[in-house]
Amino acid sequence: MVDTDNFTKVAEVGDIPEGEGEGYDVNGIEIAVFNTGDDYYAISNRCSHQRAPLCKAGDEKINAEDTWTGERGGLNAEACTVSCPWHLWEWDLETGEHEASGQRIGTFDCVVDGDDILVRI
Repeated sequence: MVDTDNFTKVAEVGDIPEGEGEGYDVNGIEIAVFNTGDDYYAISNRCSHQRAPLCKAGDEKINAEDTWTGERGGLNAEACTVSCPWHLWEWDLETGEHEASGQRIGTFDCVVDGDDILVRI
């Protein structure tokens, strides 16, 4: 059992489809929570490259109407990574590391308590 005193509820199980992520604001901090099917991971919602919203990874037409129409980026549950939808930078969901550049973005503890998905900032 996890001590959930310092956690904030962001969603309920079933709110985030398997293989996808959703963006949330927790106490003024923008995060993205991803459902790998086995676990949930919370990471900064902004790619450090050009501040793209990681929660949009895998979406269609995330920019203007004249940009791509196919899926861009996405969650790789097996590798436990998410690829940025703008320039495909790949971020490790556990460490927040972009291996090629050595840059890191924030990761946050994420647990399921009953039907609640909780994050500790």
